[in-house]
Amino acid sequence: MNIGKIMNVIAQNNIDPEEVFKLVDQIRTTNLKDEANLRSIINSASKIAGKKIDKQKEDALVKRILNDGVNEDIFSML
Repeated sequence: MNIGKIMNVIAQNNIDPEEVFKLVDQIRTTNLKDEANLRSIINSASKIAGKKIDKQKEDALVKRILNDGVNEDIFSML
């Protein structure tokens, strides 16, 4: 994943980098094939970013991650 893109998202949305690092640690130790885990991570990320994600978008993100994994294209869905 492009670190520059991640840094731009952090800077543009005034996100606390410490919160991002905590989320990354959570992701590293979580089974990303489990839908409940993905939903938890998506909700945590939306709180950190201060952006509400509706159920439809959450469902789309979960489906995409389960099918395609996490890649740079995921940013286009946010």
